[in-house]
Amino acid sequence: MLLSRLLDGFATVGREEDVEITGISINSGKVKKGDLFVCMRGVKDDGHLHCEEAVAAGAAAIVCEKSVGEQPVPAFRVADIRKAYAGISANWFGNPASSLRIITVTGTNGKSTTAYVTAKLLEAGGFRVGLIGTMYYEYAGKKLPASLTTPDPYELHSLFADMRSEGVQYVVMEFSAHAIYLKKLCGVCSDICIFTNLSQDHLDFFGDMKRYKAVKKSCFTAKYTRCALVNVDDACGREILSECRVPAVSYGLDNPADCFAIDVTDTRRGSSFIANIMDDIVSIDCRLYGRFNVYNVLAACTAARMTGVGLSEIADCLYSLDPPQGRFNVLQSGGVKYVVDFAHTPDGLYNLLKEGAKLCKGKLVTVFGCGGDRDVTKRPIMGKIAGEMSDVVIITSDNPRTESRQSIADDIMSGVRKKDKVFVELDRSRAIALAVELAREGDVVLIAGKGSEDYIDENNVKTPYSDSVQLNKALGR
Repeated sequence: MLLSRLLDGFATVGREEDVEITGISINSGKVKKGDLFVCMRGVKDDGHLHCEEAVAAGAAAIVCEKSVGEQPVPAFRVADIRKAYAGISANWFGNPASSLRIITVTGTNGKSTTAYVTAKLLEAGGFRVGLIGTMYYEYAGKKLPASLTTPDPYELHSLFADMRSEGVQYVVMEFSAHAIYLKKLCGVCSDICIFTNLSQDHLDFFGDMKRYKAVKKSCFTAKYTRCALVNVDDACGREILSECRVPAVSYGLDNPADCFAIDVTDTRRGSSFIANIMDDIVSIDCRLYGRFNVYNVLAACTAARMTGVGLSEIADCLYSLDPPQGRFNVLQSGGVKYVVDFAHTPDGLYNLLKEGAKLCKGKLVTVFGCGGDRDVTKRPIMGKIAGEMSDVVIITSDNPRTESRQSIADDIMSGVRKKDKVFVELDRSRAIALAVELAREGDVVLIAGKGSEDYIDENNVKTPYSDSVQLNKALGR
């Protein structure tokens, strides 16, 4: 592609500078001859310091945010390198997002389930659908492992382009706070943006809740979406609803809303309720447990209805739909219920324990840990929640990354008041085996934090691992 086309909207390329570009790279160590090198600025490194390496490897041009000195190839300065990288990636693939209808989902908890259910409902309505989320990317019979909740711009637009070529009509994708802050979706405007909730998470990155909330709220503008779909039972959701300048639809259980649920009932197979979706009434019986999942399902039903999916298709799909992998997955053995869930925030753990208690006739046993190199302030909070709401707590590891397993466990323990009912087993497989050994008929064992993740990240090495696999092994023993 000609450089002038690639930089259209970001920099003016003169005739004498226009060259054929054969690829895009943000890593000087991976530059190939003819590439455009984009000087990304990260937390640990700055691409501006590696221009000479990129040119030596064959870069045909450079895009930068600050001066890179005299270079033997054209160098173009832009005001915002991240915004430019997103736009350049879109241009490279022919702006595929403009040919797709896009539904984004953002919030602290519930993104994966809401996105998954929304995608399945759209499929039930006869649409060809792509799903981009934390667990995997799925479309046209393909299922790819997810690199990030929201892929980086080049990978994202590559996915969009392939989806377009496969005839995908709707893309449902999770939209993380990091993605908003890092401007990964600059130039992509969704048809609907769903807000689930806001609670403590990612403070290692954002510093405080005020900044975290501001980032979440920033995507409810005409730049990012044409319509907001907002949970009004959440305080931040109410702020979004009152402040956003795009058309908005509200949903909730407790506060007046355009879409709401009544007669919410826990059932043996999950949940049932009557949904009022902008005055269309439908009875829902689904296999997703808990009040928090009622919110997720209600949001998905509303989004599906807004795209034209019929009420009968919605009800029929939800009745037979399996829960997403690693999200409140229930397995019963020997009179004990075992629940595997992704809950990894204070609010997520609280909701998991609250719903787990409803299934419990005996002891509530909780197995969990906290990730390393992440928000340390939530560790004692989660320890306090687990200690107060569980009969037995087993503290273990959960992606320690470059931190000590023991130091993370100590942080969690500092919030636990009744330490006599707490075990510390830093090997996660053995922690699950211990929970199985302790459990008796009528008990519920909650295994929280990893859900469908298939690895443990420690010392920059990802080792294959699965909570579900380890649970089944322990039950087999």
